[in-house]
Amino acid sequence: MGKSQRIQLIIRVFLLIINGIIVFSCFKNNYIINGIGFSLIVIFQIFLFLDYIKKVLGDIEKSIDCLLFEDYTNTISATKRKNSLYNKTAQLLEKHRKKSLQNSSEKLIFTNIIESLSFGMLILRKDNSNAIEVFQLNHAFVNFLDIPKYYRWELLKEKIGPLQDFIQEWKAIKHTLTISVNENKETFFLKTSLTETKEHEYLVVSLETIQQLIDKKEKESWYKLMNVMSHEIINTITPISSLAQNLDSLIHTDSSEETLDELSQGLKIIKRRSQDLTTFVDNYRKLAELPIPKKIKLNLTELIRGVIVLFNSEFEQKDIMVSFNNTGDFYVNGDKNQIEQVIINLISNAIHAVYNCKHRLIDIRLEQDENRTHMFIKDTGVGISKEIKDNIFVPYYTTRKNGAGIGLTLSKSIIEAHNGSIRFVSKEEYTEFQVTYM
Repeated sequence: MGKSQRIQLIIRVFLLIINGIIVFSCFKNNYIINGIGFSLIVIFQIFLFLDYIKKVLGDIEKSIDCLLFEDYTNTISATKRKNSLYNKTAQLLEKHRKKSLQNSSEKLIFTNIIESLSFGMLILRKDNSNAIEVFQLNHAFVNFLDIPKYYRWELLKEKIGPLQDFIQEWKAIKHTLTISVNENKETFFLKTSLTETKEHEYLVVSLETIQQLIDKKEKESWYKLMNVMSHEIINTITPISSLAQNLDSLIHTDSSEETLDELSQGLKIIKRRSQDLTTFVDNYRKLAELPIPKKIKLNLTELIRGVIVLFNSEFEQKDIMVSFNNTGDFYVNGDKNQIEQVIINLISNAIHAVYNCKHRLIDIRLEQDENRTHMFIKDTGVGISKEIKDNIFVPYYTTRKNGAGIGLTLSKSIIEAHNGSIRFVSKEEYTEFQVTYM
């Protein structure tokens, strides 16, 4: 409370006390008329005092109402702000006004970010009474489904078809589903996640077309491929360029026998590096120009046994045990040379994986269910680290000193050309590749 307000309150209270004493004295001494007169003055003073208090508290209450209802149009004049109470109230209003403007700006930025996304985004909010409302909804979401942009959940849920069933589960899921949009069927990838605050629970729903996912993966693959290719080419060309400059300098400055020997060694290095680059280009051609499979009925069991025979000497030399106990014949339709190349690549990788291990075992088995045949090649190596798991099918990516980095990439391309799939499971104590033939 300000100094002037304290003085006014003291004066008003003092006057009330004095008048009260006078009224008491008048009635005590039987001055009835005087007592009545001073009583009226006391009542009037009380009225003025209450009006003053009401006026002060009224301004404060008005400011509090503005804060409660987020109405920041109320202002406090400079004259009133000389009073510390009014000044602090004005500062509080100003603080919340700025915070409200900041929140509005951040919400606008957040909305613009959501709207700029190429995939559909829907964010739902649920309070403690389980009432659901639409918190955010972008154009991509409604455009995918060709529906109006409703911000009332009661209206929106009637328009999103089978999505409603997954959303009502209100849990984190990943799912692929097909939705009819204007009599055309479109396949989407649906992903949901949950976020909780003290008062609300949010469900974030993202919706992507399968083509978007394919395009994204394709861009990522090309980016990784370009990185590896540029790295490989630069590593090959840089020493050649540097060596060529040194040889040119030697030719122009000295022609002794020692210089001729250096020149001969340099030319050999250039030849070797050029051969490495030629090998690199040939490997790229293998990937880029993979021939169409010439499919015939193959006995996969016999094909695996034949490849094992090819590696027998290496197995014995490196003390590697190989287990392949399938007695039945498993048949697939495929290109004999290409399928054989896949088996060779996977067994070669398994040999490399177990080479430095105490327990060296490669287990190969075949299984069949319905119209699919599965080939499993498991090794007891140290496993594939998390850092390289995403890169093992990237062309030219290798952790082997003399590896070309195309074995697994070529194997994946061959299997996919046969309408099959290849994947792996890797733990600390083993790695298993599974090839599925359709």
